[in-house]
Amino acid sequence: MSIFRYRADIPAVLLVLSVLAAQLVIFFAVDSHASALGWVVLLSVVQVSAGAICHNHHHVHTFNKRWLNRLYECVLYLQTGTSPLSWTLHHNIGHHGHYLTPEDDPSGWRHADGRPMGRLYYVLYNTARVYPEIRRIGQGHPELYRRFKRLFVLANLGLLVLALIDPVRTLVVFVLPMMGQLLVLLDNTYGQHAGAGTQDHYHASRNVELRLYNLTSWNLGYHTAHHLHPGVHWSRLPELHRRIRHRIPEALIVNTWLLQWQPAREAREANESS
Repeated sequence: MSIFRYRADIPAVLLVLSVLAAQLVIFFAVDSHASALGWVVLLSVVQVSAGAICHNHHHVHTFNKRWLNRLYECVLYLQTGTSPLSWTLHHNIGHHGHYLTPEDDPSGWRHADGRPMGRLYYVLYNTARVYPEIRRIGQGHPELYRRFKRLFVLANLGLLVLALIDPVRTLVVFVLPMMGQLLVLLDNTYGQHAGAGTQDHYHASRNVELRLYNLTSWNLGYHTAHHLHPGVHWSRLPELHRRIRHRIPEALIVNTWLLQWQPAREAREANESS
């Protein structure tokens, strides 16, 4: 029996392992911290894709063995800042359960008075709330939250060992990119949902059909299909998107790489036309 649940995940795993190998080479083999930072910036062009891989893995696990999934999540944590089971609580249960009611969404895009948040405020505010929201959501799922806490300690043992070897290099190669990736993850969520409708699934997400965008984001561009069928493997989303495309408003088919800028542009255009 294959260790993979879906063979389509093999390239994703190879990318994650390649990023890990590059991180370790930068950590141990690059002479100066300044040079290490330069290599980290270059690596981020590829590493950013790990955020989408992490998202997809938490929806549909990559491996047939539980221990392999948890180990994989520990590796992904070093690349994305999302520890094992964290996205299961925050994203799967929290965001997917409440994204049609932004006031209850742990990634909600409205202020308490109903006004939409600006992009920068949204990203900083919701990134800072990720782990507090995990704790809040975890109170309603005590067994899952206990597992999350145990695995959070385990996932950070690797960081602790690296920090004992060289704390500054650990900050440069791992900690700062992990924080940056969390910002990117929330930035993408803003672009996917902020300012969209909340009456039903077909009006609540922006979609991108660009082939290269979906290649590098592992089909996250087909976001309405994903929210309709969050338990479906990412490789099947293009087919599902084709089936439902006629029900998605054309304004929510946004064929641009700069998805996160779309809500701000829409707000500006609305103000200019009023």
